[in-house]
Amino acid sequence: MLPSGAQNPWHELSNLTRRARFPGGKPSVRSRSVPTSGRDGGRNDSDEIITGRSLRIFPHDQAVHESVQESECDDIGEHTNEEPLAIDVPTIGRDQVFETLQNRQQSDYTLSEERSRRRIDSDRASETDTIVPRRNLSVLDVAALIFNKMVGTGIFTTPGSVLFYTKSKPFSLILWATGGVFTSIFITVYLEFGSALPFNGGELIYLDEVYPYPELLATIMFSGFFLVLGNSYGNSVTFAKQVILASDPSYQSTTELDNRLIRFIAIVVLSAVCLLHYFSNKFGLFLNKLFAIFKIILLFTVFIAGVKAAKKEGSGLEDFTEIHGPSESADGLAAMVLIFYSYQGWENANYVAGEIRAPTRTLKIGAFLAVGLVTFLYILVTLAYYLACDYNTITNTQSDLGVAVLFAPRAFGSSLGLKVCIALSALGNLIAVAFTSSKVKQAIAVQRILPFWKFFSKDIDTPKGALTLHWVSSLILILVCPTTADGYNFAVGLFTYGHIIVGTIVTVGLYRLPTRMRQQWPSWQPTIITNKWVLRLLPIVFTAGNLVVIIWGAKPRTPGTIPRFWWPVTFLLIEAGSFVYWALMMVTQAELDKFDKKGRKETIGSLIGFEVRIYNETDESVPQSMQEAMVQSRLDGSRRRVAYKFTGAFDKIRIWSRNAKDILGNFLF
Repeated sequence: MLPSGAQNPWHELSNLTRRARFPGGKPSVRSRSVPTSGRDGGRNDSDEIITGRSLRIFPHDQAVHESVQESECDDIGEHTNEEPLAIDVPTIGRDQVFETLQNRQQSDYTLSEERSRRRIDSDRASETDTIVPRRNLSVLDVAALIFNKMVGTGIFTTPGSVLFYTKSKPFSLILWATGGVFTSIFITVYLEFGSALPFNGGELIYLDEVYPYPELLATIMFSGFFLVLGNSYGNSVTFAKQVILASDPSYQSTTELDNRLIRFIAIVVLSAVCLLHYFSNKFGLFLNKLFAIFKIILLFTVFIAGVKAAKKEGSGLEDFTEIHGPSESADGLAAMVLIFYSYQGWENANYVAGEIRAPTRTLKIGAFLAVGLVTFLYILVTLAYYLACDYNTITNTQSDLGVAVLFAPRAFGSSLGLKVCIALSALGNLIAVAFTSSKVKQAIAVQRILPFWKFFSKDIDTPKGALTLHWVSSLILILVCPTTADGYNFAVGLFTYGHIIVGTIVTVGLYRLPTRMRQQWPSWQPTIITNKWVLRLLPIVFTAGNLVVIIWGAKPRTPGTIPRFWWPVTFLLIEAGSFVYWALMMVTQAELDKFDKKGRKETIGSLIGFEVRIYNETDESVPQSMQEAMVQSRLDGSRRRVAYKFTGAFDKIRIWSRNAKDILGNFLF
């Protein structure tokens, strides 16, 4: 029996290691998982981030488990009337605290180090009993994920529009090279975040780390944006259009295509890709690398064909140095907007940083390899178009098929083969995006801020629930959004536009990142941007480049098309809805000047029957049912979990829905 009135050892431990999630507060919880010192960050050769420090401070027995069985988690976060939301922890004298901590830390350190050693060897068979994904993504995987998302269909359509604005082929090539330089700057900023916070989710983790207050706001705002717009609508529709165009060469414009057929093919290919990842994550990664190789060969082939076509009569070489009319500075900005859109996708690997081997080194090499290769190939392919075709052919406004389809007959004698290749390029993009987007949606779901979070967060290695969510969100947009050229460009540009805003906010947070990391690791140093002046300058350059797109991209320029000011309007509406969702969650926690039968203050949630509780590692006690979940939250970088308590009518609805699910499951399976 412990002496009464003694200090609670776990409260003492929490006080020693507690993180305050407020600006200027105590150490970042995520930085606990990244023990760093010096320029190299103090990591071992494998860059393994799950160390004894990640788990040994957790103030509960059985803090480290090898698996989370579904049967053990069925009731996590769903409390009945009888289940308390907190537990009492036995207390002991203060003199026994440090002896207890020393023994406890040594035990947990041994357990967590054993777990780390098993995860370091990423060439072993998949560890199906782990509660975080295995780090098995190599440099080639990272490069292929970025390359496949960047190289979709933009390079096959955009160069004509860029030339239309600039009126000069050499100046257009300079702008394409400038776009590559800016992209290298953009990726450098994200690499610093990925090195400091190597977890799945990308901006989901970064925003929460550098903007921790108000609690949960940054997480829900980003989640709302990504859940609504982070889908595969664009690539599915592009694939469908190119397949139809290849099947019938008589089409001169996408406006002639049957919208019903476009949607049907788009849904089929979307379903096939999601099922591919659903049943075989490894095969999906294999195809990701295979399509990256295919695209490299394709772009080199286009360049060689363009150089050969330049020798033909009437080629673009004849007017290569001419200036075709006056061009204003505003036209140059419009061209840069299109180029920035074509380079989008450089952040793709950051979304799965939690599955990358030695994330600092691997992410850096893979990202720069992909961005450098894309820049080089974009310049070569654009040069091929400009050498093979004259100005009027490239800037043809009578067709919306894209410059590559206009270029193909002159370079290859037929456009059929290139149409098929463009469709395959879109398919490769679709595979890469489905893989990473589903991981982000799973990272959102595990924090339990979504309805049906159990289903959407299931199966860590192969995110079956998140893939289903990704399929549903993409399906809705395919059925609702227009498939016309203008409608398609608006829908695809909407995500890009919103992501640029998100990226700008993340980049501004780079100024705060070192402070957050050094709160726990005083000797922590940036591993990517090691010069302090560069660290201060890059966010400014990044923000300036993005502001060009944000401001100029929202200006309507073509009569008869959807005004682009609807991009910021739509984005703000989505964020407004996300804010309302967050506010409702917070309102349920507001305390009233009333006390229940046990002498505790009532909340608005307890009165209406739907109570929300947010658990962080700052909490001195958590319910027994949440202990396993809090262990996992340390490993996935979120450091929090949301729990719900239902009473009255809400509890009846919960029971009814669970019974209905069981009955339906038994009937179907």
